[in-house]
Amino acid sequence: MLSNRRFFVLLNNKKSRLRLQKNGLPQGSVLAPFFYNIYTNDQPRDLQTKSFAYADDLCVTSQQPTFSAVEASLANALNGLHQYYAENSLKTNPAKTQVCSFHLKNRDANCPLNIMWNGQKLENCKHPKYLGVTLIACLHSKNIFRTARPK
Repeated sequence: MLSNRRFFVLLNNKKSRLRLQKNGLPQGSVLAPFFYNIYTNDQPRDLQTKSFAYADDLCVTSQQPTFSAVEASLANALNGLHQYYAENSLKTNPAKTQVCSFHLKNRDANCPLNIMWNGQKLENCKHPKYLGVTLIACLHSKNIFRTARPK
């Protein structure tokens, strides 16, 4: 499974010649997430942030007294990850990376963060999704119960 695998490309009903696959697993392999977790188990953990990982999805969070401190701690953590990925032949994808802020004061809940990763400004998103769950910046119990109670 890990060596001497051959592949070809099919384009416009024409096959390329067979080539030898030097690394990686077959697409859809049930072992791929398991091996990926082993391979990336030593990702750097920044002391100013917390990380939540599932397969190849990573969420990095920071809680600081100011937005500028949050930006600095996240940027530092992302720089450490970028270096780790480069050393381990993994590629970052800043275009698929989103940032958002959560705050108990409604007026500050949508403060845009200015964070660069690998030379690219990260997109601010009001309602990011992580593992299919939409995160909402401000949840008030009165709003939850208002929609949950029958009239």
